[in-house]
Amino acid sequence: MTTPAPTPGHGILIERALILLLIGALGYACVEIVLPFLVPFIWAVILAVSTWPYYLKAAEGLGGRRGLAAVVLTLGMLLLFVVPAFDAFDSVTHYLPYLSKAAAQLSALSPDQPPDWVAQLPLVGTKLDETLRTGKLNSFLSPEKVRPILTSGAGWLLQQGAGLALAALHIVLAVILAGLLYANGETASATAERVALRIGGPSGIQALRVAGLTVRGVSLGVIGTALLQAVLSGLGFALAGVPGAGVLGLLCFLAATLQIGTGIVWIPTAIWLAHQGSEGWAAFTVVWGIFINVIDNFIKPYLIGKTSPLPFLLILVGVIGGLLAWGFVGIFLGTTLLAVAYTVFLDWLEPPGPGNGASPG
Repeated sequence: MTTPAPTPGHGILIERALILLLIGALGYACVEIVLPFLVPFIWAVILAVSTWPYYLKAAEGLGGRRGLAAVVLTLGMLLLFVVPAFDAFDSVTHYLPYLSKAAAQLSALSPDQPPDWVAQLPLVGTKLDETLRTGKLNSFLSPEKVRPILTSGAGWLLQQGAGLALAALHIVLAVILAGLLYANGETASATAERVALRIGGPSGIQALRVAGLTVRGVSLGVIGTALLQAVLSGLGFALAGVPGAGVLGLLCFLAATLQIGTGIVWIPTAIWLAHQGSEGWAAFTVVWGIFINVIDNFIKPYLIGKTSPLPFLLILVGVIGGLLAWGFVGIFLGTTLLAVAYTVFLDWLEPPGPGNGASPG
């Protein structure tokens, strides 16, 4: 009895399996190569899509020289985003040695003999000095308990400095990639439309356009809200008689744009006012700052909704949920993903027929 020879179908199946395996390995290797550039590339796409109308206007104003317009916009974005990021990183690294020295000094202090500067703290200084001298907090402020806390604080600040350095590098790469996308914008857009058409047909094209409008609307919401917060903050500082209210307002704009929060500006300002003896204006600054931070959660989705076709509720969920899930970039990703899903869902609800591009029957 002879063994039956393998049919040609078996060989074809093995060949296809090997081809799929090679394609999978190639795809995995490509993902590993581009993974370090994924976050900067996402930011580059967001920047290019958001500023594309301004790029076209700049090119028109420069006599149709798109290359020069791309260079001008790239340099402008470097000044707008990169300089504050590197300045923040420089500030953190500058104060790290002082933090280490202060941690050593504080851990060596006796709880019942506080330094003179404790009594000079605004609002709570006198009461805290008296409490420390009576020895009521000795069990909580023993060197064995304070030293690990201070060491952890120094380590946390060091991690933040490393995170800021990485963020600054990502911003530089994103801005450079955005400048390259300006020069090849039409080609990239045509490629994206071909991919969307291949995957989802006409509904894929519609989802892609809605995603572009949503990204542009989110950018308008972020920048517009940051500008409103800066104006209101500067007005509050001027009313409180704080010197350099305009400069502080500009710092609030940068902090709000980077989603750090204006509290990094108005909290030290309120402490300074209280130290100067203006407790009333210090309280006003705190209340005004909290009000400005609260309206951010409503003004931003409203401005986004002026451009994006998403309902207001989905925009609010996309902004807040994306921010909680992925940080600052999640503000864009959350609303964009919801916009695509919402568009695909509405297209799926449409009954099939010749009127919407589907074949009858």
